[in-house]
Amino acid sequence: MTTRDRVSLEFTGLDEGVGELTWGQRFVWNILQSLAPANHYLNIRFRVHLPSDVTRERVLAALHTLVRRHDVLRTRFPVGPDGEPEQHCDASGDLPVEICRTDPGRVRRLAEQDEERLWREPFRHEAEWPLRVSVIVAGGRPRQVVFVFSHLAADAWGCSVLRREFLDLLRSDRAAPALAGWRPLARAEFELSPPGRDANDRSLAYWRRVLETTPQTAFPTLQEAGESPRFPGLGLHSVALAAAAQAVAARHRVGPAAVLLAALSTIIGIRTGTDIVPLFLAAGNRFTPVDAASVGTFYQGAPVLTRLDTGSLAGTIRNAHQVSTLAYLRGQSDPRDVARLLDTVNHRRGLDIDLSSTVNVVPEPGAAGPPPTIRDVAELRELTASTRVSDLEGRDSERLKLYLHVKSLRSRAVIELFCDSRYLTAPAARQALAGLELVLIELLEAGDLSIDRVADLVGIAPLARPRSCVAVDNCWIDVDAVRGLLGDLPETVAAQAFVVGPDDGPARLVAYVVAAQPTTPERLHAALLRRLDGHLSMTPQWYVVCRTAPARPESRAEWERQPVLLQGSGRAGGQLADTDSTPSIDAHRGA
Repeated sequence: MTTRDRVSLEFTGLDEGVGELTWGQRFVWNILQSLAPANHYLNIRFRVHLPSDVTRERVLAALHTLVRRHDVLRTRFPVGPDGEPEQHCDASGDLPVEICRTDPGRVRRLAEQDEERLWREPFRHEAEWPLRVSVIVAGGRPRQVVFVFSHLAADAWGCSVLRREFLDLLRSDRAAPALAGWRPLARAEFELSPPGRDANDRSLAYWRRVLETTPQTAFPTLQEAGESPRFPGLGLHSVALAAAAQAVAARHRVGPAAVLLAALSTIIGIRTGTDIVPLFLAAGNRFTPVDAASVGTFYQGAPVLTRLDTGSLAGTIRNAHQVSTLAYLRGQSDPRDVARLLDTVNHRRGLDIDLSSTVNVVPEPGAAGPPPTIRDVAELRELTASTRVSDLEGRDSERLKLYLHVKSLRSRAVIELFCDSRYLTAPAARQALAGLELVLIELLEAGDLSIDRVADLVGIAPLARPRSCVAVDNCWIDVDAVRGLLGDLPETVAAQAFVVGPDDGPARLVAYVVAAQPTTPERLHAALLRRLDGHLSMTPQWYVVCRTAPARPESRAEWERQPVLLQGSGRAGGQLADTDSTPSIDAHRGA
C-alpha cells in the first residue's frame, strides 16, 4: 500500500535578482519553445539511494540547504514586456516535497514510477521553480530521493554537482563545496563583459568558417516512407563498446568521444554516399574550476565537418579528433548572434542549413583514469555477449533528424539513439548502433579498416539519391526540385534552372524566369529562401528575368536567346545587370 503527503520547505530573506538569460539558458529556451507543449523530453532526472542511517529530517535539511545555496533552484523564467525571456531569482518561496510511503519490497518500482511521472510533466517556467522532489519511505526510513530538474536550471554536469553535494550534506549538514560556482545572474553579466564578448567573437568566427562550406544536411538523399512513430528510439548498454572505444583512443592518442564520432560519421557516410559528414556537437563548456563547480546549464554546441578517409578508419579518427577538439572549444556563444549569422550565410549561399543531426557525448566529472586492461580482442568479443540493445519510447514529433546521446563511456557505454525513420529506419538504426561495437573491435584486431569493410560489418544499405542530383557549393542539389520551387512561385509564368560549369569555375545554378508581374532577382531570391526545406534544394546563384520563354524550355541555349529584363545574384551587394536584350557574360558562362 502506498500513501502520500506533501511538505513545504520555506525560504525567506535570500538573494534575489532579475536579468537576462545566460547563453546556455537561451540555447535551452529555444529548444523548449520549438518542442512545446511536449517539451518534457528536456527535463533531467536522477535518483539517489540513501544510506541506512539517514533520517527524514536529514533529507529535508539537505534539500533546504541545496535550494538556499543555489540561486538557480529558486529561479523562474517569465517572458518580459519586450517578449524576451528573463531569469527571476526569488528571495522567498516554498518548495513542495512529496513524501511517499510504501512497503520495502516496492521501493524501486515506486521510485521509478515517481521519476517517470514527475519527468513527464512540463515545467511552468514562468511560475514554478525548476525542481521537483519525491522522497520514497519504507520501513520507517527514507530509501530513495527522486530529483527532476528543468534543463534551464541544470545540465548533466550540474546534476552531478548537485548529487555529490546532496550526499555530502547527508553526511554532515555543514558540508560545503570547496569552490563556489557561477550564479546564473552573474554569469549572464560576465557574458556581456569584454572577456565574454571576446569568447563569443571567437566562437562566431569558428561558426562562420564552418557554415561557409558545410553541406546543407547530413542526409542528402531521397526520403523513405518513414515509420510510426516517425522517430524510433533505441538504447544500448555495452561494456565491450566502452572498452573498445577507450582502447582505440589510447592507441591513436585521442579521446573516446572522437573515436565514436568517427565511427558514427563513417556509418552516416555509408548511408548517404558522402565523404564529408556535417553534425552538431553538443558541448559541456566546463573550462575552468569555477565552471566545473557550477550547477546551471552550460549546454550548447557547435557544428563540425568530419572528412571521411575512405581507405582508413584510423585516418577518419584523426580527422574527427582534430575537428571536434576545436568545435568543443568554440561551443559557447550567444544564440542570438549565431541565429543572425546563420541567416546571413543562408541568404548568401541560398540555403536552409540543417543543424538537426546532433551528437551529445555527456562530459563525465572526475578523472577518467587509465583505459581498461584488455588482454586480447577475444576477451572483447566475449564481453559482447552482455551487450543489450533495447527499444525506447519513440516520438511522433521531433526537431532532429538524428540524436545520439552518449550518457556514459567509461566502465559501460550507455547510449540512446533517436532518428527520423525517413532516413534511418528502426532496423537500420539498430544495425548502426550495434555496429559501433563490431567496427571498433575489428579495428583493434585488424589495425585499420576501409569504409567498404565498415559497410560490410554494419550491414547498412545506402539510400538512393535523385538522378537529377548534382554537387553545387559542397551540397547535393536536386535540380528538378529547384525547378519545381521556381515554377511554384505565384508570379512565375515560366521558369527553368540549369547547372553551369564546372569547366569555367565552380558549378552553380542559373535560373531563367518569366514573370506575370515585374520582378527582380532580389524578390525571386527572397521568395525561394522562404520555401527551402533544408534537404536537397538551394536557390540559384544567378537569376535571369526574361521577357519571353522559349518554345523548348528544356534548352539552355534557347533561354539564352531570349530578351533579358534583369539579371543578378539576388544577394545584397551582388552583381546586377539591367539590359534590354543581351544576357551578360555571366549569364553565358558555361554555354
